[in-house]
Amino acid sequence: MASTMMAQREFDLDKRKNFSEWYNTIIYASGLIDGRYNVAGFVVHKPLATRLMRGIYALLEPELEADGHEPVAFPTVIPKENFEIEKEHVAGFVPQVFWVTKGGGEEFARPLALRPTSETAFYQMFALWIKAHSDLPMKFYQSCTVFRYEHETLPFIRGREFHWIETHDAFATAKEALGQTATDNEIFSRVLFDHLGVPVTVFKRPQWDKFPGGEETFAYDVLMPDGKMLQCGSTHYLGQNFTKAFGVKFTKADGGEEFPFSTCFGPGVWRIVAAVASVHGDNKGLILPFSVAPVQVAVVPIAKGENAEAVVKECRKIAAGLKKDGIRVVCDDSDKSPGFKYNYWEMRGVPLRVEIGGRELEAGTATVVRRDTREKKVVPLAKLADELRKEGSAMLATLKDAAEADLKAHVTEAKTKEEVKNVLESKGGFVRTHFCSTARDGEACAKELQAFTIGGKVRGTLVNKEEKPAAGAKCVVCGHSAKTVVYVAKQY
Repeated sequence: MASTMMAQREFDLDKRKNFSEWYNTIIYASGLIDGRYNVAGFVVHKPLATRLMRGIYALLEPELEADGHEPVAFPTVIPKENFEIEKEHVAGFVPQVFWVTKGGGEEFARPLALRPTSETAFYQMFALWIKAHSDLPMKFYQSCTVFRYEHETLPFIRGREFHWIETHDAFATAKEALGQTATDNEIFSRVLFDHLGVPVTVFKRPQWDKFPGGEETFAYDVLMPDGKMLQCGSTHYLGQNFTKAFGVKFTKADGGEEFPFSTCFGPGVWRIVAAVASVHGDNKGLILPFSVAPVQVAVVPIAKGENAEAVVKECRKIAAGLKKDGIRVVCDDSDKSPGFKYNYWEMRGVPLRVEIGGRELEAGTATVVRRDTREKKVVPLAKLADELRKEGSAMLATLKDAAEADLKAHVTEAKTKEEVKNVLESKGGFVRTHFCSTARDGEACAKELQAFTIGGKVRGTLVNKEEKPAAGAKCVVCGHSAKTVVYVAKQY
């Protein structure tokens, strides 16, 4: 059985006291990735990470298809002229683009971009596919990797190649398009919280922080253990900006022509891995939700004495039965000590451990140990599969409660910019405060606040909850009458 030097001793790092060290250690020690690939900013995803991402895709893709999206696969390369059609978009993304300029010994007449996002690829084709109102709505998604030339990288948080899903939708009316962004918000929040136990705060971003080429941006922030925010996805109302730029038109029922209204939605699968690992992990390593854990159950024989062979044989039989029952299981029958095995599977985040020794063998029972609480429960072997699923559900409920409580404890009110700074420095999280405007005229105050707090960004206004400024409230920066309530946080 593969092992690491870290697995030979108990993993013991405090993520609350030193999250950076915890994170940078666990992503390698747990076997998620290998960072020794010899191209800077790119990593090798090992089986644990690859299967975990597959599990996340398997949660998101059915939700998208149930909402009417069809899967497609577009080329990885986009011609330069496509980027130049929508000027605001190109200004926002070209500084991060990888360019392909040569094939074999032949120089290309036109450079090709490795996709940083695919609006300019999809709309070139939408102009060919959309002709009449009967063609709408048109809703597609692709699960893929994208490429961005980031100067600073951190696996699963910021990289030069990362995994995500992107949807690109076109509608006959603005109302339908805006309705799609609301649905996107619901899908993302539901998947992350209901299945992964990660609470999501959805914000409407300020106008100065919207998607390049878009009209409105809605983004999904997750609180990390160090008090910073990780944006794990976003959805954007693009209006008619891209359809007009690419000449996408449809004939209306009354015979007139119109440009469709469009949206795009990007669940960041890579960042969801970082969020799950960071929100739930502890000083022993990862804690993975039962729904997506590549290994849901580790069966560990406590084999010693004259019945050792019988215990191992029974454990293999039990693991085979669980596998037939649809549970992702391993039987660790290696020659390592039980303590080594416990540490190894705990570090890798396996939700449940099944211990079987001579005593359990005689009684026809197994000892089930939860990864999160380490609570032990003796269950009959005849009911083992059902009990494991119940414990997996109970574990998810506990993870959700803990994550929600942590998020609630990290939302703080502030009435001055000094208070905003003090909160961000002392405990982090979200600082709720009054602000003059999230339109373009508020950008100067946002920049001043970010500089004063050394990184505190206006994340935006809450979605699905209307918050009005208190009577007589003033902007925390300029002192003018507050028009809105915003949340400020530091980010990755």
